[in-house]
Amino acid sequence: MERADSIARGSGSSEKHEEAVMRSVTRGMLEAAVASATLAAAAFAQGRRAEPASSGNGYLFGAPNAALTLRLGYDGANASSDLFSFVTKELTLQQSDFGSFAVGGDLAVSLTPRVDLIVSVDNDGMSRKSEYRQWQDNSGNPIEQVTSFSRFTLAASGRYYLMPKGRSLGRFAWVPASVAPWIGAGVGRTLYHLRQDGDFIDFGKGNSVFGDTFASSQWSTTGLVSGGVDWSLSPRLSVTTQAKYLFGRAGLGTDFAGFAPLDLSGPGVSAGLTIRF
Repeated sequence: MERADSIARGSGSSEKHEEAVMRSVTRGMLEAAVASATLAAAAFAQGRRAEPASSGNGYLFGAPNAALTLRLGYDGANASSDLFSFVTKELTLQQSDFGSFAVGGDLAVSLTPRVDLIVSVDNDGMSRKSEYRQWQDNSGNPIEQVTSFSRFTLAASGRYYLMPKGRSLGRFAWVPASVAPWIGAGVGRTLYHLRQDGDFIDFGKGNSVFGDTFASSQWSTTGLVSGGVDWSLSPRLSVTTQAKYLFGRAGLGTDFAGFAPLDLSGPGVSAGLTIRF
């Protein structure tokens, strides 16, 4: 087996006088509150009439120069290279097992009203128990191991907004669009870790069972394409949803000699909170 891998009260007139004063004060406070609420409602209604349907609530003093997004999501793995094929054939693993929960972040710097430069970080990882599908040890027990696989990606990309991110009002005010779809593409470096711990069969030595650890870890250049939508909540906050596709391959270490480069490709979806500044 050329190296596999498992991966939160008073009384009298004074009392009457005090009651009269309290009623007067209370009445005055209620009248003031009603008047304030009426003025606020009128101002809000006037602002809503003056604000286009396509704009988010409120405005900033000038268009934002940058934004920070923190994301949670799921990264799938194509797992199409021959090592993955070997592992899923011999062990009780499936290609879908190599996908996992993911976290990420984006720092966006505005270059033009519709173009941003994005520096992103993404990390995903899985660990799953398995056993040989068709083999047991001499005692009839399953031959078990643990496979883990993770990817860490640093990337730089360009993002183009298909609609304006917002609009300027006069010289200073900037109003964000309620919905701003975008597309993007870029290149990065991905570090993968692949590891298997447990018991394995040496098919070249009489199918003997042995305990061992197989591991490989390397950086590789990867590319990505993406698309998403910014949904404004306020002038500074928005929810960003996105879908992406990472593509690339990386070499394997000596523990997996004889196998072709490892497939790092796969789709991903995520949602996060964006802060403009």
